[in-house]
This record gives sequence, structure tokens and C-alpha cells, in this order.
Amino acid sequence: MSITLQNIQINVPDDPNQQLLKDISFELSDGSVTLLIGHSGSGKSTLLQVMAGILEPASGVITLDEQPLWDKRKVDQAHLLRLGLIFQFPEQQLFASSIRGEFAYSLRPYRLTADERERRIRAGCADLDPRGVFALERSPFALSGGEQRRLALATTFATAPDWLLMDEPTAGLEAAAVRELLRIIRARERGGFLIATHDLDTFLPLADRVLVLDRGELVFDGSPEALCRAPELLARAGVGLPSSVEAAQALARHGIAVAPDLLTPELAAPAILQALRERSSASPAPAPQAAAPKHAREARVAPAAAPAAWLARDPRAKWLLYLLLVIGTMQLQVWSGLAASAVLLGLSCFGLPRAAIRGSWKIAVPFLIFMFMSIALAGLSWSAAEGQFPLGFALERAWSAAFVLTRLFLILMAGYWLAVSTPYGQLVQGLNWALSFFRKMKLPVESFALAVSLLFRFIPLILREWQRFSAIVRARGKAAIRPGMVRMRDIPALVVPLLLAMFHKAEQMTVAMEMKKIDGKQQLLKKSTLSWQAKDTLLVIWSLVAFGVLMLMRY
Repeated sequence: MSITLQNIQINVPDDPNQQLLKDISFELSDGSVTLLIGHSGSGKSTLLQVMAGILEPASGVITLDEQPLWDKRKVDQAHLLRLGLIFQFPEQQLFASSIRGEFAYSLRPYRLTADERERRIRAGCADLDPRGVFALERSPFALSGGEQRRLALATTFATAPDWLLMDEPTAGLEAAAVRELLRIIRARERGGFLIATHDLDTFLPLADRVLVLDRGELVFDGSPEALCRAPELLARAGVGLPSSVEAAQALARHGIAVAPDLLTPELAAPAILQALRERSSASPAPAPQAAAPKHAREARVAPAAAPAAWLARDPRAKWLLYLLLVIGTMQLQVWSGLAASAVLLGLSCFGLPRAAIRGSWKIAVPFLIFMFMSIALAGLSWSAAEGQFPLGFALERAWSAAFVLTRLFLILMAGYWLAVSTPYGQLVQGLNWALSFFRKMKLPVESFALAVSLLFRFIPLILREWQRFSAIVRARGKAAIRPGMVRMRDIPALVVPLLLAMFHKAEQMTVAMEMKKIDGKQQLLKKSTLSWQAKDTLLVIWSLVAFGVLMLMRY
């Protein structure tokens, strides 16, 4: 069993000219434990998701036992069942009402017999539950944070994948759980591990091989011992030195020569003792060696990209366009007016980043599903007359519901346009500038300003969290679908963790605001840094023209 990557490249979603991963090639053999290390943002998590079939590479080929992983933008489910991915903070994936439900969801794609499923659940609990807290009918949310993390690990281990891809698996685990995890890795007889980690001291003695990423490029591929003998490479890549290297450098400063590739205390202690004996018997004592030079990671200044057309516009002009589009759309009473509003909204989307336009589907599709279901229900009618079929469909009522919901849909998409075309800070500045006039009139606008600014702060946050949890659901559910999509049956596994994450972030923000005594007044008192340009005046004129068109077409 082997997994091979050939010239894999992943581009930034908004800019195909920038790469997250650049020409990555390597092969992992059955039974191997490989470490993937690099500084934060070097591409480790992205590479794991590519190998797990979550992200599709822009170019290159991934093969599993010489069979292509991707076929027509999809991954064969048979391949997905052989791959397991453990994300950072895996406890955030929990959603079921019981521990048994968590195991059942992870094991469902494997279509196991009842006896085999129970055997795997018991084995998973035995491996990572030494204190016996995983009562199968117990709620996973009744566990502590560390216990939840062990449960999430156990649900993935229970699937027994050929290849287990792990992203910072020891983060947040107590020492006993880390030792148990290492025991499981050592005892595994089939398949292999690829472990992205910063915990070098824990995993280097266990690893057969190390891959080092730096800015999306593979800069080292070799044994742990060879890596320790080249500490300057770790320093340049922004990765800390393992203890064996730090100890060797510290001893070298006092004239004691010890190899830096002795990865465990059991190996290092005899070597240090031998070096001390040789030093004491030597005459004269060797002069202390200079400390190994420290190699700072070179800073790279990314070229400043020109802002997108809409991002460069003044938020006050965009607020005006948004408000006039919404007010004008609410006044419309005919379908031709809604069509005009849709055209104006579509024209406003020109110049948005492609990722923002693609992201609109995550907002539009759920509402459209709700819209069509509501129209169907609105048109249903019931007749008790004899000789007639009791169930009918009132086209007029359905048509009326369709009109109202279409109008709401356009308003929803206008709000999305404002959120993605304007950075959060500019949104708040534009709103505060407008509300400052009402504050001069002694109106209590502080709470309103704070509420609206927080609302727009959470819109992009929800979209980012949706993308994160949809990737987790696809990895757990082994869904052989195109990237970015989620099956209907996986919605509970997506929505419950998403809501819990948002509640947690809201709680954190509330505590921070209480500590800083933020009540909205500070925002209104801040001096505006906005700069009005000639193009913003043209946008205001365009907004007034668009509003006039909608008013002319409202009846």
C-alpha cells in the first residue's frame, strides 16, 4: 500500500497566480510513520486535505496503490474509505446526542455488520479511554475538553483506515493520552501515518521519515537523524529545534562534543557520559566551541496587490447603494420590477473576487430550497367536496408567495454583496459616520451601531466556519462528491458543531467587550479615516439612477 504525489500544486482561491503548494512530489510506503513539519501557514493542513480527497489540486496527480485518487473532480468512495483525516481540534466535530452516535456516524460509510461495528466501538474505547468514561449512551458534551479530544480520535481510529493523516494530534492532550497515542501508532501493523506537528520531541524518535515544508515548497525529505544534523534548515524554515539538537549545541559551547541526532534521553545519556570521560582524560581540555550560528528565517515581503474594484470604493457610497437597492426592491409590486432589481444587483457584482461570487451559492442555495418548498406549500389546497380529488393546487397563491420570496431573496443577496465587497472595519466606519449625525440630535444610536457592526462581523466568520466544518463532515462521512458540497444527510453533523462554534466565539467576544467596557460609544467617537474619491461620486450617481429605475418600475 503506497500513496504517491506527483507535482501537486494548489492555488489561492482568489488568485491562481499565487500557490499554497508548489510542485510537491513524494511517495509514502506501507508501514511508515512520516512527519510533516513547517512553520504556521507553510501548507501542512492544506497538504493533508489534498491527500485526504477534500481539496482538489490545481495540477498534479495523487495515486493510491497506483490508482488515481481523483476522477472527474470526484474521489472514488473506495479510496476515501482507506483514508482517515484527523483535523486540528477534532473535538469540535462532535455533534451526536450520544457517544455511540459519534461512532455510528464515522462507521456508517463502511457498512459493517452489527457485530463488527460493536467490536470496533469497543476497541476504539479501549484504546483511548483508560478511565472508562466513554459510556456509550453518555452525551459527548458531558465530557471534559481532553476527553472529547480523545473521543474524536477514537472515532477515527475505529474506522481502521490504511492511511491516517493527523494534524497536530497531541495539541491539548495530557501526557497520559499522548503516551497512549504513541503506543497505538507503534502497535499498528498495517497502513501508514502522516503526522503534521510542531511537537518534534514527541514524534521524531517514532518517525521513519520527515518532510519539511517552507512557504508551500518541500525543502527536505529524509530521516529524522539527517534533519537533526542540519539544524540550519529547520531554522530557515521557521521550525524550532528539537531538544537533542539544543542539548548538543549547549554542550558544544562547553567543549563537549555530542552528536545532535541522539533523539531520546536513553540514546543521549551514554553519549554524554562517554564525552565527559574523554574530556576528563584528555589533556589539555579542548577550548569551548563557539555556539552554533542562529539562522533567522528570512522575511519575505509579499508584493502589494492592487485592491479589487469594489474594495477600493468608499463604504459610505456602498452603504447608500445597498440601502437604495433594498428600499427600491421593497417597493416593487410587479415581476418586471424584480427583474430590473436582479439586473441591477448583478451589475453591482462585477468586480467582486471570484471566491466571493462562488461563496454566494452557500447563501443562495439553502434559501432557494426553502423558497421552492414554501411556494409548493403555499399553493396546496384541500377540498371536501364529493366527487373531487381532495388535494389541489392554487396557482394564484403560489404565484403570490413566489413574488414575496423572490423579493426577499434579492434583498438577502444585496446584503451578501455589501458584506463581501466591504471589509469589516470600513463597514463600521461608514455606519458610524452616518450615525454620528443622529447622535448630535441626542438619539440613542450607540447600541444600534454596536449591534449592526457585530452582525456584519459575524457574516464572513460564519462563511469561514461553514467551509471548515463542511470539510470535516466530508472527511468523516466519506462523501464522494465535488469539493464544497455537502449531502443532506450530513447537515446535522455540520450545523450542530457550527452553531456550537459560533456560540463559543460569541461568548468570547462578549467577555472581551465586557473587559474592555465596549458599549458602542467608542466607535462613534473614533475619528474617521475614510477618503472620498471621484469614483465614489460616480457610484452615488449610479445609486440614485438605479433607485429611480426601480421607482419607475414598481407598478
